Amino acid sequence: MARMRFAITVGSDPYSTENLRTAKQLGCTDIIGRGPILEPGEEVWEFGDLVRIKSRVEDAGLTLEVMEDGPPIQKIVYGLPGRDEQIENFCKSLRNIAAAGIKVIKPQHMPPNWTKVIRTSETALTRGGATSTAFDYELVEDAPPTEYGVYTDEQVWQGLTCFLTSAVPVAEEVGVNISLHPDDPPISPIQGFARILRSVEAFDRMLEIVPSDNVGLLFCQGCFAEMGVNIPEAIRHFGKRKKIFFAHFRDVRGSVHRFQEVFHDDGDTDMLAAMQAYYEVGFEGPMRPDHGAVMEGDDGWKLSKIFAIGYMRGLAECVEKGGCGA
Repeated sequence: MARMRFAITVGSDPYSTENLRTAKQLGCTDIIGRGPILEPGEEVWEFGDLVRIKSRVEDAGLTLEVMEDGPPIQKIVYGLPGRDEQIENFCKSLRNIAAAGIKVIKPQHMPPNWTKVIRTSETALTRGGATSTAFDYELVEDAPPTEYGVYTDEQVWQGLTCFLTSAVPVAEEVGVNISLHPDDPPISPIQGFARILRSVEAFDRMLEIVPSDNVGLLFCQGCFAEMGVNIPEAIRHFGKRKKIFFAHFRDVRGSVHRFQEVFHDDGDTDMLAAMQAYYEVGFEGPMRPDHGAVMEGDDGWKLSKIFAIGYMRGLAECVEKGGCGA
């Protein structure tokens, strides 16, 4: 039985000396990275920038195989001006990513300005007075569309199809895996945008657009929990097909219409059963804690993520050794 690969990202710079040392001290094996900072108008992740990032991580004794949060593909998915140029630029980035030795990329497909409505509260109270984010669909259900107008489900599916049919052949050629994250929150519409990756069935449809070993998903447990699915069953559903390329280990209370993110041991999901499912399907990618709660004296989510890594390592040891009722 392979040991689970854990990663952590704290602060705004995942490659800071503090972040890398913290990851190593916690027993992490990986960093799940972010791409080079792009200036306005830039869209290509350049080879030299990627090599320097990878070398910095490896010099700290850690592995960097997965990058998230880019390169941008919103012009492709939403049919905005510059779509064809963005397709060309994304494919250039894929070639540079492969040449730098990075194996998985999670492009940002969600609508322009999506981060402005990802949550409706950042100060909801949870265990012991810690604060966390929360979402209430009633507060955004009647929000007016953005300057981009209204998009139907099928319009967004057409845009996602355009992206995959353009990018997957290059990904296959260079050996990079494309991993998509659920829409966050997985409910539709929000401000005129249809949010299509909001169910297990939607991901099944996405995987059939261009059937390929190089297309899969970032399994964000929190988003799938918000959908109301059984998390261990969903892990098995995708994991048996080797479609989970990496994972966000987090949990929530509530459902997609109204939920709160909480400490990783304090939500609605059986997290031990989830960890067991990853082992059962032979999951080999890295996973990192995501979100959580802001603890007393904390800077962002740092303390709760450190707590989460310890919790995750404990769950993994229980599964590996056949204890804890697993």
